[in-house]
Amino acid sequence: MLSQFIVENYRSIDGQVELSLDAATGIKDSLSSGYTIEGNNKILNSIAFYGANSSGKSNILRAINNMRYIVIHSVRLNEHESLPYDPFLLSNRPSRPTLYQVVFSEGRSIYTYGFKYNREQIVEEWLSVKMPKKSLKELFHRTGSEIQIDAQNYSEASDIHGRFKLNGNRLFLSLVGQAGGAISNTVIAWFTKKLKVVSGLNDASYANFTKNLIHDDMDMRAKILEFVQEMKVGFSEITTKSLNVEDMKFPAGFPTELISQFKGQTFIEVSSHHNVYDEFGNVVGVEKFEIEEKESAGTNKIFNMAGPILDSLTDGKILCVDELDSQMHPMLTWKIVEIFNNPDRNLNGAQLIFTTHDTNLLSKQLLRRDQIWFVEKDRKESTRIYPLKDYVMENGHKPRTDSNYEKNYLAGKYGAIPDLNSTIEHSLKEEQLPKKSNF
Repeated sequence: MLSQFIVENYRSIDGQVELSLDAATGIKDSLSSGYTIEGNNKILNSIAFYGANSSGKSNILRAINNMRYIVIHSVRLNEHESLPYDPFLLSNRPSRPTLYQVVFSEGRSIYTYGFKYNREQIVEEWLSVKMPKKSLKELFHRTGSEIQIDAQNYSEASDIHGRFKLNGNRLFLSLVGQAGGAISNTVIAWFTKKLKVVSGLNDASYANFTKNLIHDDMDMRAKILEFVQEMKVGFSEITTKSLNVEDMKFPAGFPTELISQFKGQTFIEVSSHHNVYDEFGNVVGVEKFEIEEKESAGTNKIFNMAGPILDSLTDGKILCVDELDSQMHPMLTWKIVEIFNNPDRNLNGAQLIFTTHDTNLLSKQLLRRDQIWFVEKDRKESTRIYPLKDYVMENGHKPRTDSNYEKNYLAGKYGAIPDLNSTIEHSLKEEQLPKKSNF
């Protein structure tokens, strides 16, 4: 499970931003669920990000995905290829490195891994591990080309320099993993297999994932069907068939050169089954709908999201979704978050980190105060984040457990809202002022 993510100097983020998924101690929220116990720690199962447009909500998830990308792909870079460096541009400190760090648990061990980099090279890199009943061990620390290695606890890296060349733009972790290092590959596998970032606005990245999942795995098909039925979309069954590109129907005038690029490939067509009724409401048959063509955009969103959601719940993965609520009814978004928070449904410690504008979710019946995070820009136009549990209001107090989170947020009491009402608020205040006497 992910317990911490830190990023600095990435897109709209200037200074260091820290997201903690450790459940807060000492808060007496009415919600007794929403976390998984890992050893001696309670790790939150969901995090919701709220903020105005352009506040940087999406950049938090992009940063997670960018770190993942570098971990997976840096080892493939040629010596002079650039790293995906996208720094904060409203600063007079050019070429300042971007920083990423994660803390996560895998098995019974807790790993801390991070690095700093610019466009040309990895500036700094480090890996620590905390094993049960043992003290924290820093396995290696890299500064430029100099690497200090704990030979006793990280022996897999002891002779790497003698066998492989470490280019400046490659992560040492990835290089050791490529050489077969067990600890290194455990960390890399967490990024590769446990961490997934998707967009709720564009489902192209995971629609095929869901289709292939239900086509190849009958158990997963049953789970996905149960899930979409729970969402009340009207399916009675789901079927799939494999199509060669030559057998597919394309609109008139569709470029043949594009079709030829996919020659020999197969695609999965998914059909939803709906009951056919007579005039008395009796079921008299079944009608098949090709999902992409006949179902609504919202139904397609729910169906396509079902794959990543059920996959995460089954294998205890971290699913990051930008604009989770897009094209979905608020009750359905609520249901998805509720499933992740429910220990009876989320048996393997899956986590959902998402951005949203759906204030319906701001309820103590669904989210704890440490699960609600706000995103806004400071006076330097840099993104900052903070949890509801830590916010200090104008009266000097933190939000109470019995507060109406949604009402207070929309009223601007927690910040992180568009600054559109200043004129309106001023006008309202003017109207409320006592009229001046003419005498």
